Amino acid sequence: MHPRACVDSLSMPLPEDILKRKWAGDLEGAIRAIDCRLKHELPDALRARLECEKERIRRLPTQYPYTREQALEKLRELVPSATEEQFDLWELEGRIDFIYIQGEKRYFIRALRSIALHPDLKRQAGREVTPVNDWLDPMIHEIKEKGSLSRRITMEASVYVEKEDFVPGEYLLHLPFPAVSAQQSDICLLSGDPDGIAPEDAPARTVYWRRKLSAWQEFAVRYAYVSTIRYADPLHQPRPAAPLYPNVAPPCADDLAEFGAFMRFTPYLTSLSQELAAGATTDVDKAWRYYEFVTTKVDYSYMRDYFQIDHINEFCAVNLRGDCGLQALLFILLCRIGGIPARWQSGLSISQDYAGSHDWAQFYVEGWGWLFADCSYGGSAYRHGSNERHQFFFGNLDPMRMVANRTFQAELTPELSVLRVDPYDNQSGEVECIGAALPFTMRQLDGRAELIGYETL
Repeated sequence: MHPRACVDSLSMPLPEDILKRKWAGDLEGAIRAIDCRLKHELPDALRARLECEKERIRRLPTQYPYTREQALEKLRELVPSATEEQFDLWELEGRIDFIYIQGEKRYFIRALRSIALHPDLKRQAGREVTPVNDWLDPMIHEIKEKGSLSRRITMEASVYVEKEDFVPGEYLLHLPFPAVSAQQSDICLLSGDPDGIAPEDAPARTVYWRRKLSAWQEFAVRYAYVSTIRYADPLHQPRPAAPLYPNVAPPCADDLAEFGAFMRFTPYLTSLSQELAAGATTDVDKAWRYYEFVTTKVDYSYMRDYFQIDHINEFCAVNLRGDCGLQALLFILLCRIGGIPARWQSGLSISQDYAGSHDWAQFYVEGWGWLFADCSYGGSAYRHGSNERHQFFFGNLDPMRMVANRTFQAELTPELSVLRVDPYDNQSGEVECIGAALPFTMRQLDGRAELIGYETL
């Protein structure tokens, strides 16, 4: 089965008895029920759905390792004053994610870190609330004053198999690499020996190696690029005489379309888009209302692997929680339903001491051209009382980004023949041990991304 067929099949429901076993925590029983079905002749799509679900169930327990006692202990490491009553309340409010395994509640590995992020929850737990991302403010002021800011950024990144999981064999390894985009140019590979680089306009760009390995090896590259942000205040300024990023292709049909299994215009999302846009007279006003909803009504939460989320297109809007990727996806879908072209971007967000995976959105407004929306940075600013930063990330980004991806759920070049660790995005890398019985899991794959330096141009 082609990996794409597996992922696309997730838009289908599971047979009810299998779903009951899965969410009751009888994971072994769910797999046995799937195997019974697979012995019979089935429609191709249903067979793909069942085979894909076996892989989801295989991976699922690794996401939920903690018992209640362990989860409470982990929470108190982050919020020492947290009580059992607060833990129970946050669980009832949907802030602490759990599943059942063999009749016992097991808690999501990063659920407690989400609690520690939220200022209101910190205050409830008696913990001091400190400024977040305040290093952005001087950069934002510089962009506003000068009208633009360009930085040449040098990064070093790597991908590798964990040493304890390495076996000799033939490997295909992918590592995200800068793509030409509205704000990104002058890309160059400074060092490293990849076997190839995907085209500069690839929807998910990587460098890649295809090697026969007899011993463990880390695969690394150093690269540089220029990141330029031109200031936009579409809410308060008249439209400019020309688009801010003139070298970007205008919108096409894909920028208003549904796509794949989880870029769907569902009845709920259609209703929500229409409700939010009611009375809006311009596309800027509509887009702001979508942004405002995502940034003020959705709590930022660390998420289990997207591969484990049913109805990923609606998850954020229904549960009112989600990470940067789910928030960006919701904003894009609301815009497209409302007739505003919108696109995905993802890669890295970079500070002087950290570079981590991040997702955000682009939207198109006549006259302005392509603008940006970072709902997770905007939401963080809103929760911490920074109105200026909240408004800035509607239309703008900071230049400390690396864009590798322009499409959600894009194929890599060359494609892997197995199901990827992350079938939806390309932020950390992918590894295939060619001919292996099972694809790699997140625990077997690792890598790093480090800022070497930057220069303001």
